[in-house]
Amino acid sequence: MPFLALCFFVFLSGASAAPPSPAATPATTVPSAALTATVQSIDTQARTLQVVTGVGYALRVVKISWKEAPTVKAAAAGTGMAQLKPGDLVRVEYTKAPEGNVVKTIELLPSSAPPSVR
Repeated sequence: MPFLALCFFVFLSGASAAPPSPAATPATTVPSAALTATVQSIDTQARTLQVVTGVGYALRVVKISWKEAPTVKAAAAGTGMAQLKPGDLVRVEYTKAPEGNVVKTIELLPSSAPPSVR
């Protein structure tokens, strides 16, 4: 019987422990993602970029915005969003924020089609 009372006491004392404080939990990070897609449209006034990417057997349109001009990496000379145009193949790294997808970097990839086809 003393053993049963001891187990009951240990059970009750563990149940009254306080949950960890919010300061003790690690800070949540904003999830980031990357995708390879084709530029569908660019709106420099609204600061948005729409790209089309393949997901399984379907196509998905992803809308991405920016606050300050993102870094655009390209093999050709030129800087900024002005060098992007619909039909370009890009690799986009962005974060999934509460206000929507926010671009971090854009890499302009070489097209496999000859220039006369594009």
